[in-house]
Amino acid sequence: MVVNKHGSFYMRSGWGTKIIQAVEEDAMIFTPSSEQEAIDNIGLGRVMIRALRYWSDAMMLTHEEKEQGGIRLVPEPIYTSILQHDLYFQRQGSLLLMHRNLALNEENATAWYWLFNEWKQNAITKEAFVEGFHSYLSVNGMKIKKAAVEKEFNCLKNTYVSDAKFDKNSIMDEDTYPFLAPLQILKETEKNTYEKRSLTSREVPLEILIYAIAMDNLEDSQQGKQINIDKLMEDKRQIGKYFGMKYSKLLELLVEAENKKYINLNNNFGNRFIEFNGYNYAGLVEKYYIDKER
Repeated sequence: MVVNKHGSFYMRSGWGTKIIQAVEEDAMIFTPSSEQEAIDNIGLGRVMIRALRYWSDAMMLTHEEKEQGGIRLVPEPIYTSILQHDLYFQRQGSLLLMHRNLALNEENATAWYWLFNEWKQNAITKEAFVEGFHSYLSVNGMKIKKAAVEKEFNCLKNTYVSDAKFDKNSIMDEDTYPFLAPLQILKETEKNTYEKRSLTSREVPLEILIYAIAMDNLEDSQQGKQINIDKLMEDKRQIGKYFGMKYSKLLELLVEAENKKYINLNNNFGNRFIEFNGYNYAGLVEKYYIDKER
């Protein structure tokens, strides 16, 4: 489990683009011995450069491989799709995939995993988060000061929620605006109180949804098995947790997915199931981008 590896620098609006452009220029740019070169080329300070490296790994844009000359950032398939179709992360689907990856990354984005999978309530305060997450870390063998957990809350919150002083339509520097704020998955409901918001069927592109379901249940999707829709809603590491969708909204999208022959829907004694039918689910991200470009 990881806490504060980002150096308290939250993921900002332009940083996804900076990561991809830097890796395209030199996949070993984040090697510690090349830090000054990274500072000069990317135009950020030393701690921010280290934060970029962390965020690239935490959002699963890349994974790291050690080589004789240092550390190479190896692109994941989603990196390649975004490079080709949405370098500036303007699509809802791109941001949803980055949020999903954070929420599933228990090892390297532990606070994000905990909030979107383990936390039971929708309402969140800093005090409740710190108590709950600190306890979770302790139970799992990680001893850490509460001050460090407070910093983790601030970073997580700032990844999704802009302060009142931020106005994306008027700010001059995109590197101050939260990367995932457009999703509005976390919203401030009153001073110092936040809420996990349920995404609507209009906010989750169909191809992104079915891709996520299939990848979250990879063995089942590869073998053409069935999954109870209740599992998608209630289990950890499923879309009901990290997208917070209501059952009725999910069902709307699943009916549409059946009409497009992505899945089959079955009703067995009142229990609803989706059946994977052999569709190329890994290709749905690419289909999403290509359909948007037509």
